[in-house]
Amino acid sequence: MMKLIKHLNAFAVAAVALAGLAIAGTAAAQTPAGTLESRLSAALVELGFADGKLPALKPAFGNYVDAVQVGNTLYLSSAAPQRPDGQFVKGRVPSDVSVDDAMKAAKLACVRQIARLQLVLGDLNKVKRIVFVKGKILATPEFTDHTKITDACSSLFVTVFGDAGKHARTTEGIASAPFGVTVEVETIVELKN
Repeated sequence: MMKLIKHLNAFAVAAVALAGLAIAGTAAAQTPAGTLESRLSAALVELGFADGKLPALKPAFGNYVDAVQVGNTLYLSSAAPQRPDGQFVKGRVPSDVSVDDAMKAAKLACVRQIARLQLVLGDLNKVKRIVFVKGKILATPEFTDHTKITDACSSLFVTVFGDAGKHARTTEGIASAPFGVTVEVETIVELKN
């Protein structure tokens, strides 16, 4: 009986150790490698920003501001997809712009939101979490794969901010868009105290 108890105790210790390793592995898998800045730079290079730096923002096209802070919440105006050359991605999905190109456009719109955050906050590490994203996709009436496009923006937020980039989201197809841009992204952000 004593031998059995010793074996059970050894088994219990091993099981606890394995469970601890599994939990640690899961936690490590949820935290992206590198710093926020290095993850952002790599994502920007992948999108065609050769220097890995956030683009200069074009000024607002009307009587509004790019961001309004209320308490610890920052509301960002919608952002359109601006290419590294400064031009905006325009056209209707899928007749003028392919789904893959629209997904890249959604990431470019997301880049503009991150650039706004950097401009307003001075430091992206002040972001506690991305709370909400609304994607608006200029599409033909029969198109129904809008979420795939907005998900590209969501993926970029998670790539850059890790778990703090996970957010609630809505996506809608629209019949027309300002200046004919393919995608617009609205964002609400919670800030650290």
